[in-house]
Amino acid sequence: MRIACLFYYLIAGLLLSLAALNPTPTLAQGSPDSYLTQLRNPYLTREDLQVLVKPLSEAELGQVAEIWRGYLQSNLEQMAQTGLASNQGANSTQEQRGALLDAQRSLELKYRDALAEWREKGADAAALRPHELYLKSALKSTLRSFNPLELIRSLERWLFSPDGGIQVLYSLIGFCVAAWALFLWAGFSTRLAERALAKISTVSRILKKFLLKMVYWVTFVLGGLILLSFLGVNITPFFAIFGGVSFILGFALQQTIGNLASGLMMMILKPFDTGDTVRVAGVSGQVDEMSVVSAQIRTFDNQIVTIPNSIIWGDVITNVSASETRRVDLLFSISYSDSAAQAIQVLEDLVSKNEKCLQVPAPQIFVGELGESSVNIYCRPWVKREDYWEVFWGLTGAAKECFDAEGISIPFPQRDIHIKSEQAKRS
Repeated sequence: MRIACLFYYLIAGLLLSLAALNPTPTLAQGSPDSYLTQLRNPYLTREDLQVLVKPLSEAELGQVAEIWRGYLQSNLEQMAQTGLASNQGANSTQEQRGALLDAQRSLELKYRDALAEWREKGADAAALRPHELYLKSALKSTLRSFNPLELIRSLERWLFSPDGGIQVLYSLIGFCVAAWALFLWAGFSTRLAERALAKISTVSRILKKFLLKMVYWVTFVLGGLILLSFLGVNITPFFAIFGGVSFILGFALQQTIGNLASGLMMMILKPFDTGDTVRVAGVSGQVDEMSVVSAQIRTFDNQIVTIPNSIIWGDVITNVSASETRRVDLLFSISYSDSAAQAIQVLEDLVSKNEKCLQVPAPQIFVGELGESSVNIYCRPWVKREDYWEVFWGLTGAAKECFDAEGISIPFPQRDIHIKSEQAKRS
């Protein structure tokens, strides 16, 4: 590291020494008139014009606009003269008319660039309006002055011109390659973020999915703005539009913003995750998917229920899948004439023989209530989360068969009604 730093300082010192030995000459301060003289060249390329108008002030740009309007007007006059001569029987060469049409198109583009820079520097709308109208009328005059065959030939020349169609083709190819690279970069950034989030065990799957989408789209949008800026597009209006749209949507989508806030809270605090079995807002089922706005719950009869996040966050959330083990609560009623100890022994045998019932924690089987017409025995074994319903249904059916085999009856609710006759009342 020290050797690399020493080498860096040696190179920097050498460059500074060379700069001292060969000082850069100072640029001569030219007058504004001499600078504008360069912009009076009618054969100035469009790229040079775009560079030269950058330092000009708003007033100077007005002068430049007048200069190029004069060039455009002069070319239109020549086109009109050739058209008039053609109407009077004089033959104008095809090459002459084609050259005038090509020059017209080039002058219109340069005139448009000068007006765009003038508008960006704060041109007065009243002063800019006549130029815009003249540009539109010049385009219409060009289309009326030439027949369709001449316009098609001019278009063909433009397509195969290095400054025309070929340049547009190169720009289009460059844009496609840059967009393809942008897609690759967004996917690569998402994969890097996914690897980083995989090392954090406390982040829920819902939050990981949301963060990965955010990384992808933020990378894509920022890369797209950088790409547009490299292509010469002014991206400042995009931020202004985004600010105005976000302000309007903030009032129009207040309820959606509430769902968004609730969704972010659930993603951070993770009361449940995708794949969990929950009971919320009167709906029980498995969480299929969750976005920042709503959650989709698949019920046990395979229905998809979409619930807004604000309703979920404002209600009681029961996560059935939160623990690895669950207690199965079973209630069996026997007759008062039957032996409760015998029924408890039957249930203990069933639980001990069932391989899915856990021994730790130990199952609880006891007489819990003396009802109006039955003795209620509670059976509470512990099982793994995924074995809950299998044990619930299995023990219920097996207990019925064993009670029948042991002669233990399961009573139904009954009530004794005593009727007194009128004769008994009189006596």
